[in-house]
Amino acid sequence: MAGELSQIYETVVVAGCGYTGRRLIVDQALQTKRTVAITNQSTIELPQVESFQIDFDHDSSCCISLDRDTVVFYLVPPPSKGSIDTRIRRFLEQVLATVPVRLVLISTTGVYGDCEGAWVTEDSPVNPQTDRAKRRHDAETFAQDWATRNDVELVILRVPAIYGPGRVPVNRIQQGLTLPPASKNGYTNRIHVDDLAAVCVAASSPSVQSGIFNVSDGCPLRMNDYMNLVADVWGLPSVNESLDSQSLGQLSPTMLEYLRESRKIDNHRMIQELSVELTYSDLRKGLEACFQHG
Repeated sequence: MAGELSQIYETVVVAGCGYTGRRLIVDQALQTKRTVAITNQSTIELPQVESFQIDFDHDSSCCISLDRDTVVFYLVPPPSKGSIDTRIRRFLEQVLATVPVRLVLISTTGVYGDCEGAWVTEDSPVNPQTDRAKRRHDAETFAQDWATRNDVELVILRVPAIYGPGRVPVNRIQQGLTLPPASKNGYTNRIHVDDLAAVCVAASSPSVQSGIFNVSDGCPLRMNDYMNLVADVWGLPSVNESLDSQSLGQLSPTMLEYLRESRKIDNHRMIQELSVELTYSDLRKGLEACFQHG
């Protein structure tokens, strides 16, 4: 599919060139006639890539003209506060001078909220309970309205935790991470960054109808089991377990949010309708690949 993008679109835009966006840029840089990277940090220095640096938190004087025959991958995270995603509004209404034919939006499985360990499909009701998830759901809602008004095909990818080289919690385990007992924790879900990039490309295909897709490797685990799997691959001791308030007080707010919510993400629609063959449907193999990468 990656090699076919040049036969489908004149231009590929990647907005938000962080961990996943940069991977997508590298994979797709030479696959289309025009590749545009939009970032709020340093520009992307790659051959045949047009790079724009934009502050997504303030009104932008930068207005980018595109061919109608364009696909936009939007991977910009919402602001860190509030329940509204102001960044996607500025991007779609100010930065884009012309509308693309297709928008692929990265959202989060957090919009489902706590499902008490149940399996979650795209038909499950949304119930965002954290401000972060509410901002993501706001982005979805705004993008759906914008796409309808502008006759743009929209695919929303609801993504869980992303892991890959340099994005595995080895340091936290080495520093003596303590978690509540596994029985007190919920199920969490993940996707390898390489598989996520492949899913993004698959979602850009004109044969894929507008809609929502859950993204996951299909291997939900309780947080303790995931951390212990990481420890096993890296040859480290298992994580500590305790209900001691002082130990648990060292956990980050994001980690505490993960521990409070429990759901198992069903990825059947992604596999079937996007025709995706995951490289790392086995989580251990994905972690072993990260370990070998260094």
